[in-house]
Formats: sequence, C-alpha cells, structure tokens
Amino acid sequence: MSTPQTAKLAGFPLGSTLDQCRDRGVANLLSHQSSEGYWWYTLEANESIGAGFIQLMHFLDEVNPEIENGLVRRMLSQQRADGSWSLFYGGPGDLSVTVECYFALRLTGLSPLEEPLNRAKNFILSQGGLTKARVFTRIHLALFGIVPWSSCPSMPVWFMLLPPWCGVSIYEFSTWARASIVPLFLLDSVRPVKPVPFDLSELFVEPPDRGQFAFPRPKKLLSLQSLFLALDRVLKLIERLPWHPGREHAVRRAEEWTRSHLARTEDIYPAMAYGILGLKALGYSNDDPTIRKALGGLKSFQQKEGETVHQQCCISPNWDTPWAGMALFDAGVPADHPSLLKAARYMISKEVRDFRGDWAVKNRRGPAGGRSPAGDRRPAGGWSFEFENDFFPDIDDTIETVHFLRRAALPPEEKQGPIARGVAWTLSMQSFNGGWAAFDKNNVSGWVNKIPFADHGACLDPPTPDITGRMIELLALFGHKKENWAIAKAIRFIEDRQEKCGAWRGRWGVNYLYGTWCVLQGLQAIGYPMRDPTIRHAIRWMEDVQNKDGGWGESCLSDAANRFTPLDESTASQTAWAVLGLIAAGERDSLSVRRGIDWLVRNQNEEGGWDEPYFTGTGFPGHFYIRYHGYRYYFPLLAIGKF
Repeated sequence: MSTPQTAKLAGFPLGSTLDQCRDRGVANLLSHQSSEGYWWYTLEANESIGAGFIQLMHFLDEVNPEIENGLVRRMLSQQRADGSWSLFYGGPGDLSVTVECYFALRLTGLSPLEEPLNRAKNFILSQGGLTKARVFTRIHLALFGIVPWSSCPSMPVWFMLLPPWCGVSIYEFSTWARASIVPLFLLDSVRPVKPVPFDLSELFVEPPDRGQFAFPRPKKLLSLQSLFLALDRVLKLIERLPWHPGREHAVRRAEEWTRSHLARTEDIYPAMAYGILGLKALGYSNDDPTIRKALGGLKSFQQKEGETVHQQCCISPNWDTPWAGMALFDAGVPADHPSLLKAARYMISKEVRDFRGDWAVKNRRGPAGGRSPAGDRRPAGGWSFEFENDFFPDIDDTIETVHFLRRAALPPEEKQGPIARGVAWTLSMQSFNGGWAAFDKNNVSGWVNKIPFADHGACLDPPTPDITGRMIELLALFGHKKENWAIAKAIRFIEDRQEKCGAWRGRWGVNYLYGTWCVLQGLQAIGYPMRDPTIRHAIRWMEDVQNKDGGWGESCLSDAANRFTPLDESTASQTAWAVLGLIAAGERDSLSVRRGIDWLVRNQNEEGGWDEPYFTGTGFPGHFYIRYHGYRYYFPLLAIGKF
C-alpha cells in the first residue's frame, strides 16, 4: 500500500517506516471486523458497574455463581494500593465507587476482616464514611436496608404527569438522566427493602443517625439549591400522608414509559438496571418479558477475560464501525473494498427511521416531528450508539455514519436516502444558541443540576463545541457556507466558547485536546480563515502542551481542574487528536505534527495497534469516564492516513 507521496516526504526521515506502520495498522483493524460487518470494541468504566450487577442479582434472588465469581475477581484486581477504587485508570480513589465495591463484596460473602475489605474500609473512613457517598450509592444501599430511604432525595412519581410544555417535565433532563429517573420514580413510589444479614456500621465515622444523611447546606441561603432542599423536606412530609390523589395514574404512566423504552433500547447501565428494579418493585416476577429482555441485555454487555468477568456500561458498535471505516479510507483502502461495503450496508441496516424518539418532544418542526416550514412531512433518520436504541439516536453517531456512507462506493440508490435523512435530522437538532448537543435540542434548563438528586451535576445535555464543530464539518461537505444562518450561528457559538488558553473544552472526549481537534476540523472545512487569531491561538496552545517525547496526553482531572491537566505520558488517541487538529489548521508540515507522527510510529505494537491503558472518553465530566478500547486502533491510523 506504499504510495509515491509517502515515499517523498521531504525532510522527514520515516519514508517506508511510515508506510509499514500504516499497513500494519490497516491489517490489524481489518482483522477485528465481525462477520456481520461491524466493528465492536470494549468500553471499560469504573468498577461500580460490576458491583451494581452483583447487587442486581442479589436483589432479584437470581445469582449466577460463575458471573459473580468472575466479577469479584475483576473487582479485586482493580483495587488500588490504598484500598480504594478509582473512576479511571491512574486516578485517585473515589469514595462512592469504593462503597459500591465494598458492599457488593460483602453481598458475595466476603468478611469485613479480610484484607481487601479492611483496606477499603480504612479508605472510606478516611473520606468521611458512608454518609458522604453520592445519591445513587445511597439509593442502592436503601434497596437493601443499609440506609433509610429518607436519606435519598424524594422522587415523586406524579412528576410523570407534568406536560413537556410546562418547563419542568422529565424532558428537561438529558436522555441518560431521564432513562434512570423514570424507573427510579417507580422505586420511590414503593421503596422496597430486601434485607441482608449484615449492616455496614463499620463504615460510619460516628454511630449512624438520620441527621448524618442531610444534604450539604448551599453556600448561598437564597439559591436554587436552598429552594430545592426545602422542597425536598416538604415532599418528605407529604409522603407521610395517607392520601395521594393521582398516584396510581402516575405509576401506570411511569411503568408504560419504562416498558416502552426497554422494549426498543439497549441503552446504558444503570438505566436498564433501574428499569428492572422498578418493575420488580411493582411486584412483577423475574419472568416478566421486559425484565428478561433488560437482564439479557445487561448480560450481553459482559466479557469473560480468563477467570474474570467485565461488566461493560454500554456497547458501541455503531460508533466504532464508521470510525474504523473512515480510518481505513484515509489509510488508502479503496472505497469499494468488500469489508468497507459490508460495513456500510450494516450501518444502513441500523438506521432509526420514522420513529418518534424522545428527541421529537422538543423538535416538533423537524423530520417526523411535525411538518417543515414548507409544509412537507420529512422522514427522520439517524443512528444510535448501540445495536438497538430507537428512542435515543444521537447526533454524534449520525454525523460519523453519514461521513462514512458518503465515502463508501455503494450504488447511489442504496445510500442517498439514509445520507439525506441523516443530514436533515441532525440539522433540525440545532439548538437556539447555535450549537448542537448529543441527543436533545435546547436541553439547557440549568435548574435540573441543582436538585438534590443531581449531585453528580450531569443531568443536562447542552450544546458543546466538540459536536458543534463536527456538525459544521458535516454541513460544509453538503454545500453549506459560512454565511448560511445555521452555520453563522454555529460559528458564533464556537467563537464565544474558546477558552482563554486558546483551546475548546471537549464534552465526550478527554478533554481540551478532543474539543480543540473537533472545532479546528469543522472551522477548516467551512472555510474559516486559518490565519485568523482564533485559529492561531488554538495552534499555539496545542503546540505548548505537546510532550517532550512528541506525543500528547491529558488527564481526566482536567474536568475538575477546569484547565488542561497533562498526563505523565502520552497516549495514542490523544496524540492522534492533536495531530488531526493541527493538520486541519494547516500545520501538516510543522515540526509539532512530524514529532506527533513519529511518536505514533515508534509506539505502534507488534500487532499493528497501540497500547493505551488510560481513559480518554468522557461519560459525565468529573464523575464517569470510559476507556474506549477502539480508540487506540482507529484514531492513530486515521492521523497517519491524514498525514
């Protein structure tokens, strides 16, 4: 696959070595494709996911010893020296994750006197004890009677009856929060307790009492947090009343919503687990078809690795496949290669068409959400992250799928319809501020992150620079110009959100490196002047944070610090993002890009991939991170191909 162009890289000493690196990467990536045509790589999150599945099995009285033993082995292998478990590789210990793991291990029969649990206990106590754990952890413990349900925020099921137009309905929450909150309404309406033959008194700094579980007082007396805390106290008083008009109707509405979404989604943990728990709390047996489907879905997320079992938080075939395909295209694989044609046809088969998902609630004038301004009814079309998720297609997956289908050498009649529908749907999802979010339109009601339930601060899906930059790039390929009203608004959105350092914050990747790459690629595609001070500022920042070894690496701690926080070493995916961003900004021949490419070539492993233990994907900034195992295969190859 050598080409004359790569053999004549003036002033760059790699030549055939670069070709060999590319060819190994291509062969390795092609070898990972499934027989059905898709690529699907592991998603690795923190160990609270495996701990949660252990808790779910015990709540259902349906413990699979092989799965449980494998999850325990995996969990113990990830414990840190100080006894804790962290949110991401190399990160500090996290109190709530450690409590979740400790409790799950107790459920499996481990004694608190055993060395792993004793070390975990000491860490938990050093962090203030069990009462300092986050809300979700309290809910999990309340299910087993370890803490009282009164320690959890009230989640009144009648909230289901509020119409979307009122501004305080479930549709003000992000899709991932909504998918968890609705089944939690069912749990809160019943507040089931499955007693266990132990307590966790050893995890309290002081003897437990209800007052210890009070939510922290806000710094400002007159604030939304104060209002919601007062409202939570009022709701807890109302819950003691014997009469609750409309409650049964609200419970039925929440059950219908939960069932309908589980029937057509293969979403995320914990939303699927909460759906199971909510239906179980209503009295349904484990043989209920919806419970069986959701439980089977969660089990399908599991991966056996030797004697360990890894519980994935989600699965990503519809994200991995178009990215792998684009990396192969840019590495020189012909557009009519059988593997790429098979992948393209697989992606067409996964299009979500003519279905009113949750996105349509705030997008009534978009495709399939109503009629266009011209009066025609246009069919919707988009792609989700997983094998099945009809309610929640997302902009990011749809963008990359359209890119991939556009380049695949399929007959026009096969791909033109899906491409046109994908572009129309994503364009219709632009928010009023000019940006694009991941799943929803105008999902910007800041109050949802102020309620006691939202102590993780991740209940919104606001527009972000990374997805907006990617949308600008996509629309540029379909004839949109800088002067078009949608693009002009999007560019203003991007310009207004550039950080003082010159970077842009990334929402779905870690962090500033990801966001800056996405923005630079979008602005270049639309014809934004690359000599503009906005671009030059970003380039200088990218060059300033390059490591001495030629690569780039950024810690997940950037979110908490609100600034770029370097890793001790470079990573393959983040180095690729930086190289791609600089190439887009016209810096292909710069020393920084050449050093980045050199790092990728030197660090390729014998199989043709790259080793990357670090988490470079973001779930909830500051609270949940993901190691996308595919990132170390397709992003470095994409950067080498672009170079």
